[in-house]
Amino acid sequence: MNNCIGEVLITEAEIKHKVSELAQRLASDYEHKGLTIIGVLNGSLIFLSDLIRQIPFPVKIDTIRANAYSGDSTLPKGEVDIINISLNIKDEHVLIVDDILDTGKTLSRIVQVIKGHDPRSIKICVLLNKAARRETEIVPDYCCFEIENKFVVGYGLDFDNKYRNLPYVAILGEYR
Repeated sequence: MNNCIGEVLITEAEIKHKVSELAQRLASDYEHKGLTIIGVLNGSLIFLSDLIRQIPFPVKIDTIRANAYSGDSTLPKGEVDIINISLNIKDEHVLIVDDILDTGKTLSRIVQVIKGHDPRSIKICVLLNKAARRETEIVPDYCCFEIENKFVVGYGLDFDNKYRNLPYVAILGEYR
């Protein structure tokens, strides 16, 4: 698996440090408000699980499935498929957690869907922000790392549903 990795962009230690800092910030921002966290499947699973274990108060958790890529392509498809959430989030503070904010199409669509459930507030939290590829006006409220316009894998991010289990974020190398 590692022979398909071009270079490690963010190490496991750097990720752990940033996730810990983020959890402290969320604890400060939401401790007395209550929080419902909605993870975007499948990419956010590792980030989400590491993050929520460090939040020192009870949170509600749900997931939403969004698909913007098709199979073995490194380019997003035109449409974003959304499978809805199951929790009642009316009047709740909602934090959407995703692995990466890239073009913004997926998260913009998810925000639209969640707004339809009348939450008290909606904020976006991402592990990675790739602003150079943005096609919509959307900015994360919480972000661990800003990255350049490279196709990355690891720590939940995939190529053709592979490499999610890497403990670091790396630029995908030769994958043929």
